[in-house]
Amino acid sequence: MIIQNVLNNNAVVARHQQREVIVVERGIGFRAKKDAKMALRDSMKVYVPEDQAKLKIATATIASLPSAYLDLAAGIIQEAEKRLQTTFNSYLLIELADHVHFAVQRLHEKIVLHNKLLWEIQVAYTQEYEMGEWALHQIAAQLHEQLPEDEAGFIALKFVSNDLNHQQTVNSLAFTQTLASLTKIIFYNLGLDMNVKTPDYQRLVIHLKFFLQPRLQ
Repeated sequence: MIIQNVLNNNAVVARHQQREVIVVERGIGFRAKKDAKMALRDSMKVYVPEDQAKLKIATATIASLPSAYLDLAAGIIQEAEKRLQTTFNSYLLIELADHVHFAVQRLHEKIVLHNKLLWEIQVAYTQEYEMGEWALHQIAAQLHEQLPEDEAGFIALKFVSNDLNHQQTVNSLAFTQTLASLTKIIFYNLGLDMNVKTPDYQRLVIHLKFFLQPRLQ
């Protein structure tokens, strides 16, 4: 690979196999020089943009992020891939770092973004949600920022939508919204009290999830 542009201490744009790619690794940009050669390593995260427009968006996003957010996102993704035994789309690194950065900004500005699908996410994507909770602990430990529980749900959906081993053809957010809507319709028509913390509600969400998935793909 040949370095084309240094974005910050942890990210560079490089030419690899006749394509421009974004390479992220701790310290990769420190003292790096344009046109310098470097070998591809397992520790590197490589994002291959589909076109120049997406390359520009990705480079602008990375350049605007403090290095600590890329470090944090890389560590979260590495742990999530190990615990969930999967591989994520390379763009998740940029997407997650950017999401956390904006979440922290909202926290400082006292802007509350409620996750109305939080309980459905907890039930339908239990493992991903637990990783979202783990991510919140890492954010608190590394950035000293205490994000609300709602963010664990948002992060869980990012894991789901970027999972290369279980790629869904439907948007994970849209799928969860459909799941929540159907659940409310069923409880309403049966005249039941919709307490989301009951075992009955949890079982219904799980059954609907497995019923809907093959039909929406």
